[in-house]
Amino acid sequence: MRVVFIGIGAEQMGVEILAGILERHGHEVHLAFTPGLFDDRYHLAIPALARFFNEDAAVIDRAVSLQPDVIAMSVLTNTYRWGLKVAGAVRARTGAQVIFGGVHPSAVPDIVLAESAVDAVCVGEGDQAFPDWLRALAEGEPDRPVVNIRSKCADGTIVRGPTAPFQQDLDSLPFPDKRLYEDHFAIRDFYMTMTGRGCAYQCTFCFNNFWARLPSTDGVRGGKYVRQRSVDNVMAELLGAKKRWGIRFIDFEDDIFTIDKAWIHAFLERYKREIKLPWTCLSHVKYVDQDIINWMADAGCTWVQIGIQSVDEQYKYKTMKRYEKTGDTAWTIDAFQRAGIGVKGDHIFGSSGEAVEAQDAARLFYAKHTPERIGTYWMTYYPGVEITQEALKRGDLTPADVDRINNGELEAFHQFGGVAQADTHRLASYEALFQMMPMLPAAWRDKVQPKWLEKLPTTLLKGVARVADISHAIATANPDHRVYGEHYLRHIGRHLQARLK
Repeated sequence: MRVVFIGIGAEQMGVEILAGILERHGHEVHLAFTPGLFDDRYHLAIPALARFFNEDAAVIDRAVSLQPDVIAMSVLTNTYRWGLKVAGAVRARTGAQVIFGGVHPSAVPDIVLAESAVDAVCVGEGDQAFPDWLRALAEGEPDRPVVNIRSKCADGTIVRGPTAPFQQDLDSLPFPDKRLYEDHFAIRDFYMTMTGRGCAYQCTFCFNNFWARLPSTDGVRGGKYVRQRSVDNVMAELLGAKKRWGIRFIDFEDDIFTIDKAWIHAFLERYKREIKLPWTCLSHVKYVDQDIINWMADAGCTWVQIGIQSVDEQYKYKTMKRYEKTGDTAWTIDAFQRAGIGVKGDHIFGSSGEAVEAQDAARLFYAKHTPERIGTYWMTYYPGVEITQEALKRGDLTPADVDRINNGELEAFHQFGGVAQADTHRLASYEALFQMMPMLPAAWRDKVQPKWLEKLPTTLLKGVARVADISHAIATANPDHRVYGEHYLRHIGRHLQARLK
């Protein structure tokens, strides 16, 4: 069958792996994609420019021209409404079946399946489910129950397939099929991959909070949630990528790359001999020690991202299900920096039930232990996770707010959550300060006060924060910003060239 994936904004490794699985089963796979310039649903939203650079019609035409049997989308909450619009338009012109998977549909499958544009939903992992569903279609049995699939029958009833345990043997999966995205992203400059699946934590604001429990919803044992590819398997992928694309930088997107000390030691010993490229990863305060940091530095790690989120230990423990101590976070930042590895520390504003005053403790912490970049985010409530229900109980969200969340009515990946206007302004002053802090001389960091910024309007404070973040990222050669900027410039050029033809 001919399957066309539709995407916006970002490269999706899950789609790349599914593409490889479908190709193994003899299916033809294509991609219709837009970068979503200035409305990419992840980082940047400038409506006036987004209207000028809008490529939705071109994506629809591209998908239609491929004459798909099936339209497939892996969607987040912030891409869901866009996906419904585009997939629905393609379905109307081609009669293709439409299947949605990913985080949002897995959290609220019945809401998604109620949409006229969607014929089926994959709940959880699709490695087995997607090819089995395509087989059922090809054999003329669209109503056959398929693991992890919920689908509509012609009479409007819903077929609910059984739940499948998590895929345990990750080495049996194909490598990500980067060919799908090579016309849209500079694979050579920033090669993304994952060496495992799952996270040891299920923080209440993260999709892992519900995803880890999916296979147990109907009594099926889920198997191990945290799973690791073998060292040989990952090395084979990277050696092949070096040969095919001449890759120059690698981004390991595992939730916690350093989760298995023995594995990371064995892997990095080979990596520094056979790959010898700079790289970045996500790590966790509870899953690093001095040995691991030394091995990372020796193997060419240049940047690491860690979640800090808050320095209020009691709040983190009770509300976020994060159990690291602030002292351990301080040691981790300092140890990475002593090893010559740049640190991006993630911080969340507007979390349900966290006192605004907690930000001052964070200000003093960051003044003493200053990451090279403080990534600031606003709590955005997503379907299926505990903190959304907690915010509803506290009154930070209304039932109508939760309905909007479940229906994907979010404008961006991170936006102001259920925060009172007065608190939003105060928090925005802290955000601007935190973004500026890595640029300040060390002697000034604990002396600069957020109240000095509070006279500025909220929108200007957000602008100050963005400018400070971008400026310092350029100065420190942060790979995320460099690649993101180059990606935008390349696609702006392509768009303008196409308009001039």
